[in-house]
Amino acid sequence: MEKILCRLRAVFLAFFVVFHTLFCSIVVIVLLLTRAPRSWVDAVIGPFWCGLMVRFSGMKPVINGLENVPKERGFLYLFTHSSHLDIPLLFTVSPKSFRFGAKSSLFKIPIFGYAITLSGTLPITREDRKKVMEVYRQAEARVAAGEAFALAPEGGRRQGTEIKDFKSGPFIFAINAKMPIVPVVLSGVDDALPKKSLLINRDCWSRKVGVTFLPPIDTKDVPIEDMKKLKAEVRERMVMEFERMKPLYMNMDSHQDRSPGQQP
Repeated sequence: MEKILCRLRAVFLAFFVVFHTLFCSIVVIVLLLTRAPRSWVDAVIGPFWCGLMVRFSGMKPVINGLENVPKERGFLYLFTHSSHLDIPLLFTVSPKSFRFGAKSSLFKIPIFGYAITLSGTLPITREDRKKVMEVYRQAEARVAAGEAFALAPEGGRRQGTEIKDFKSGPFIFAINAKMPIVPVVLSGVDDALPKKSLLINRDCWSRKVGVTFLPPIDTKDVPIEDMKKLKAEVRERMVMEFERMKPLYMNMDSHQDRSPGQQP
């Protein structure tokens, strides 16, 4: 009976997320076009849009390291990425608002694409490095004004239990903008919504997921020539924490049973 209820809720959530996202996108567009305070927009995106999705999904975030998040200056979240729920979860638990990088195809979605464009989301064209670096360059002034951003250094969502190699772009962005990097390790989120699945928590009513904010790494005195060293240092810290969190939040059996490219 419990499995049936979980499946029914998951189907309901799939429809809820679509209509909730549409409604919130329209509200965000209206607020931005009428030049409403940013705090209003952030309240819609964070607690209302993402917060309700996380709450209704049955995810129970276990948060550590909030004291590591800068409050008064711009910075860059670099987060482990395995699920479409990563960004909503991060919006829900972050003590500071931020804007994120999204693949360019998302900007073509009617209404939603316009909302994320107006709100300052960074369009990431994965096949055009030059265009991505120009997006980062233009965002440097926003960092200087105190804005925070979130990027996935693995590039796209991974599938499996090992963190992929990191891309160089986010680290070049951090060094050029002279902003601290705040590594964020997420664990168990892909069990809630695996890659290639549309149903959230279809096999359980609630699920603990881990969110750990690691101490910030300053980049203001890091020369661009040391970018690879910085990338290796950040990845090492994140992998170490990721391995520590695995047995606490990840369903290892489901990952072991899942062959590459197979939908669970």
